[in-house]
This record gives sequence, structure tokens and C-alpha cells, in this order.
Amino acid sequence: MFRRENERSAKGRLSGDAKRVSKNADRDRDIRDIRDIEKELKREFEKDLEERAAKQRETRRRTRTPLYDDYDDDPRLSRGAEPMKRKVPMMLRLLAWCGVVLFCFVVGYMGTSYVLLLMDKQSLLKPDVFNGEDEERTERNARGGAAAFLSSDNTELARDSGADMQKTTVTIYYPKDGTLLEEKLDVIAQTREDNIQEIVLKLLERSGFFGKDVYIKHVFRNVDTVYIDFSAPFLQSLSASGAKVSALLVTGIVRTMRDNFQPIDKVRFLVDSKIATSGAPIDLTATWQLPK
Repeated sequence: MFRRENERSAKGRLSGDAKRVSKNADRDRDIRDIRDIEKELKREFEKDLEERAAKQRETRRRTRTPLYDDYDDDPRLSRGAEPMKRKVPMMLRLLAWCGVVLFCFVVGYMGTSYVLLLMDKQSLLKPDVFNGEDEERTERNARGGAAAFLSSDNTELARDSGADMQKTTVTIYYPKDGTLLEEKLDVIAQTREDNIQEIVLKLLERSGFFGKDVYIKHVFRNVDTVYIDFSAPFLQSLSASGAKVSALLVTGIVRTMRDNFQPIDKVRFLVDSKIATSGAPIDLTATWQLPK
């Protein structure tokens, strides 16, 4: 009786062991199948990555330019490094630099012109004023220079000095009998300021405004404006001539400057290095310019 019980108990244990062994075998087989599937997916994923990388390299090879280094085979690309940035073509860079230089030039030119115009309107550009002995010496030299210009011909002066100087022809306009007369003169080419002084003195002589006390003290230019500084008797001569003749005289001086000394087209009249606010039949505080 006991033997049968032991045999049934032994058979039960053997049957349970067999079932456990079968279950373990099934589990191992499932694990192997899962690992095989994982390996297959990994191979497919790697193959897909390689195909994409090959397509990208082929696309870059077809679209690249021969002006720059070929970097399709750079091993850094396979490691995920960023490719080198392409430079702008040399022609575009040159055009850009030329545009920058031209812009700076235009801005500087316009800015300078605006500042000079503003200073001119505020009467900040004035000639130097001499006092004492320097002022007296300047007046004597100016009187002597005016007399030399009007008492003898410039050709004789050049011949006496033995200098071979070049002549130029200018056109002057001066008032006569209520109108402006035109006359051509031959003058010796000097500095522009000296020629302006000589021509204005000739113009005063032709119009009858010149006297021993009327002379030009200074002449200087600022871009398109010339400043002519007369002695004080110039105001007396204008007052004696009247508003009409004075306006014609000033108009003749402005037209003479415009036609012979480009780009000058404006004239400022000073008296004793100052702006004359009174004493003249015309306005000498303004810049005189012919209508365009």
C-alpha cells in the first residue's frame, strides 16, 4: 500500500518536472526568436541609414560648384559634423564694397556741403581782420595794386619783369547808361583770387565807380561763393550812384564771376571785413545770385 503511494508520488513529481522543463524550453525558444527579430530590425535600420547617407552624398555631388573645395568625402560628415559654409562669389563681394565706398563718399560730400552752407547762412565764414600796422600796410598795398592794375596794361608789367606768363580772355559786364555792357579782356593767368581782384577793379573802372579811396582789401572763395571785401568808400560810391545803378553794378559783378570762374555763382559783398547793414541803397547783407 505504501509502495503504491510512493510510486504515484514519484510519478507526480516526474510529471511536474517534465512540465517545468517543457515550459523553460518554450521560454528559451521565444527569447531566441525575439533576439533574432531585434537583430533583423537593427540590420534593416542600419541599411536604411546607409541608403539615406548615400542619397545625400549623391545630391551634394550633383549640386556642388567647382569654385570651392569638395567636401563630399569628408569623414566628418559621417560623424555628424556640420559642412563648411560656402563663401559669397568674389564679384558680388567687390560690388558690395564698391557700393559701400560710393555711399560713404556721397554722404560725406553732402554732409560737408550742408555744413558749409549752414555756416555761410550764419555768416561764420569771414575773412581775417587785421588791426594796427598790419591793417595800414594792407590798405597801402591794396591801393598800390589797384593803381598798378588801372594805370598800365598787364602786358607791359609782364614784359618789364621779363616773365613769360600765359594770358586768358575773360568777359566782364558793367553798367553804362542804364544797361549792362559786355566787354572781353585779356588778363594774365594768376591765382583765381588775384584774377578776381584784377577783373573787379577793371569792372569798377569801366563803370566809373573807381576812386583813389575805393579798393579791394581781400578776396577769398568757399566752394561756389566768392567773398569780396571792399574799403569803406565803396558804400559812398554806391549811395552816390543810386539804387538802380548799384543793382546793375552788383549784377554785373555776379554775372562776371559766374561766366568766368566756375563753379562760382554767388557773391558776398563785405565792407572793411564786415557785413554792411546800412549805408548802401541796396541790400549787401544777402548773398547775390542770378536767377537760374
